[in-house]
Amino acid sequence: MKKILSAASICLATIGMSSMATAETWSPPGAIALASVGNLEVKKGLTLFCDLSGSVNSTGADASVGSLALSGGALNMCSRVAFEGLPYALVGNANNTVTIKNVTVSAVTGDCTGDLTGSFDQSTGRITFNNAQIPSSGSGGACVIDGVVSTNPQSSYTVP
Repeated sequence: MKKILSAASICLATIGMSSMATAETWSPPGAIALASVGNLEVKKGLTLFCDLSGSVNSTGADASVGSLALSGGALNMCSRVAFEGLPYALVGNANNTVTIKNVTVSAVTGDCTGDLTGSFDQSTGRITFNNAQIPSSGSGGACVIDGVVSTNPQSSYTVP
């Protein structure tokens, strides 16, 4: 019985270490500003063209989105779209995409909650959202985002 428990303990420890070894590494560590390159197209019933600003905190070992805000648009409607429940974990994926985890959006035409994924250009530190969707958490369709967001300083990540 002791040999079975010992073997099980070694197996669980190995699984735990292998999952820790697959975490991405972010560069540079510290505060990173986010800004839209041109306008982002934001849709949920209405289509808005907004400026995005925000921040990421990178420890090097991980990263999280600490703030996000939309501004501009016709009649300044973009400012009525709010990101709630920050910070959000930011995960770099092996396929050159990044995922912002568990995003919660309160919009004029309804709310959305879920993951938001965009492609990431390692050479420029830019995230491109192309019909990126956050599922609706109530009535109506998903929240959809199109556009490019830059990082400053320019960021990158590696996945082992």
